[in-house]
Parts: sequence; C-alpha cells; structure tokens
Amino acid sequence: MTDEQRKKMLESKKGKSDTKSDRNVKKTVGTGPNDHMGTNYVLRAGRTGLNNARLNAEEGEVKKVSKKTGKKTVRPAVVIFILLLIAAGLVTYSILTNKVYKSAAGTIGNTAGNLYNGGLFCENGGRIYFSNPNDDYTLYSMNLEFGDYKKLYNDYARYINVDENYVFYTRKNNMKENPTQSVFIFYSTGVFRIRKNGTNLQMISSDPSGSLLLYDNQLYYQVYKNNALTLHRIDIDKENDKKLFSDDTPVVSVFDGRLYYSGALSDQNIHYLNPNGNQTVAIETKAYLPIAMEEGIFYISTQNGYNIYLADYEDKERKLIVNRPCSWYNITSDGRYVFYNCDEKDDSAIYMLDRENGEETKILEGNFKWLNIAGGYCFFFDFFNEKAYAYDYANKKLSNFDPPVKK
Repeated sequence: MTDEQRKKMLESKKGKSDTKSDRNVKKTVGTGPNDHMGTNYVLRAGRTGLNNARLNAEEGEVKKVSKKTGKKTVRPAVVIFILLLIAAGLVTYSILTNKVYKSAAGTIGNTAGNLYNGGLFCENGGRIYFSNPNDDYTLYSMNLEFGDYKKLYNDYARYINVDENYVFYTRKNNMKENPTQSVFIFYSTGVFRIRKNGTNLQMISSDPSGSLLLYDNQLYYQVYKNNALTLHRIDIDKENDKKLFSDDTPVVSVFDGRLYYSGALSDQNIHYLNPNGNQTVAIETKAYLPIAMEEGIFYISTQNGYNIYLADYEDKERKLIVNRPCSWYNITSDGRYVFYNCDEKDDSAIYMLDRENGEETKILEGNFKWLNIAGGYCFFFDFFNEKAYAYDYANKKLSNFDPPVKK
C-alpha cells in the first residue's frame, strides 16, 4: 500500500468518525418534536431560574427597603400617636381631678349646734362623717347603723362640713397625741377639701384656722394671725379670698341668707352678716352661741345666769327655754330636743329637754363637752378624759361610742 493510498484510507476513517460524532451530538442535543427534553429546556429552565432568582432578589430588596422605610416613618408615627394619647389622657385626668363641683345653691355644710361644739360629727347622704376619738380624731365616715367604717384621711379633723361632693374641715394636726408629722411644719393646720371617698385632698388655706362654715359654695373661716382671729370668706375653688372682719366669735349659724353671730369683742349683741359683708345688730342682748332657726334665735344669755333663751327675729319676745346654767348646748334640726351640759355646783350633768311635752331627762352625771347631733344620736365627750358616748334620743338609750381604728 502506497503512502497515497494509506493517506486516503486514514482520511476516510476520520470522516466516518466525525459523522458518527455529529450524530451522537445531535442525538444528545435533540432536534425533534421532543426537544424540550434537551438543551433548550435546560436553557429555558436556567433562564427561568435566573429570572426567578432575580425577581426574588428584587422583592427582597423591596422588603428590605420597606422595612427600612418603616423604621423611619411608620414606627415613629405610631409612637408619637401613642404618646399623644397618653398626654391627652393625663390632661383629661388632671382636668377632671382638679375640677371643682359645686353643690346646690344655699347648701349648708353642718348645723350651727354641731359647729359650736367643734364640728366633730356631720350627717350627709345616709352617712355620718366624724373625728374618730380612738384614732387621734382623724377623719372617718360610717353608716347610720354604726357600721361600714372608712378612714378618709389621717388628719385631726375639726369643723367638719359636707355637701354632695366633698368634705371640708379644719386640720388640727398640731393637737395630735401621736403626730405622724412634725407639729412645727407649716401645713400642720389649715382648711382642706377632700372627696367623700377620701381622695383628692386639696388645701384651701394654709393659715392656722378656727371655725369653718360651708354655705352656698363659699367657706367662712377664722384665721389666726398676730394673736388675733379674723373672719375670711373664700370660694370652694380657692378663689376670691376676702377678709370680712376681726372678732373672736365663730360665724356658723345661717338662716334666710343671713349669718348670725354674737360679737365677742365688741358688744356681745347678736349680729347678722349679709352676703355683701355688711354687719347689722339683730338683737341687743348679752348673748353667746346663737343658733338661728325657723322659730327664732336660740342663745345662751350671759346676763341671765347662762340660761338658754329664744328670741323672735323682730326681738319682740324672749322665752326662757332652759332654767339652768349651761356651758354647752345643741338642738335637733326640728327644734324639738335640746341637749345641754349643766354646770351647777351640786348638779353637773348632761340633760335632754323634749320641748314637745316639756319633759327633762338627765342623761348622765358629770361634766361633758362637744355635744354633736347626727343620725338620731347625740354624741358627747367627758370633759376631762374625753371618753365618747352616743345617746339614742328617740329610745332614750345611752351607750359608749367606741369606733374601730382603720388603716
């Protein structure tokens, strides 16, 4: 075989091998109707995968951007909104807390007889508000059956006045046997207002104070300054504080729009105070503790043996009611029963006079003070040891008044 023949044979074999290789490639790649099983499918799948990956990546970026945007816009807005709601709630709470609710026009906070006797008890709305003698005379309330005791505040309370919304009283923490705070601090005395459930205590006046009367949404109170007592008037919302006059006498008796009192430093006559602050003499006599009621003015006559009298408003007639020397007295709101402590040398005792039948009842022998009437009882205290009693005057039954101590 020549070289030329051998060369042709090799080229012939190489051609056949390339043809077979091409067939194998075509078979692998595929060109028929099932070409989706081949490279085109793979390429399409690859392209689809790349597109999906690209979309997922873009969505991921969008989500990341959204989250970043939320941190900058949505979340601060929510926080600001919540803070605004909280602020609005606090403002509303403050307004409602500090809003002063007025009582009906002409409302009187306590009876004159109680206030002359320290104002330790006051009946209002089916409850009795009182100074608890077993708890350093701090402010309490109870129901008319001597139950459901509630401690309203840890203040030594005097001259208690109550309306449909509040309890008003004079703080006397300097008189506590076991003071919870220094008696030398500025606010150990003063006039205060508290809700009937014992919340939201408010100071009306920080001055050392004496008697206190609530009348027609105004407070008439004594201020002690420079060794003298002066009468002031202030609205229950602490506005319009005004000095009226200087005198030692308490002004706590109201009838027909006038406030009655006896002049202690001037003439001891019975005066009345008009709403405009002007003073007028009503009855010229030596009087003490006048109580103005429908039928006239009761008073202790210092010029007639400290007996109890009744004068009409025109001073045309004066009736002797109790022919005994009296230091303390009180009258039920209907005027039927008069309670008084008699200071006769050999017959010191507390009595009750039934004006309907003229019967006089000796309740208990001894010397007593602070005769307060509330809930069908006359409460009074031993003059020396301050033991408390409660007298059911309808049933003429005497008992010790021994209220519990609450925290």
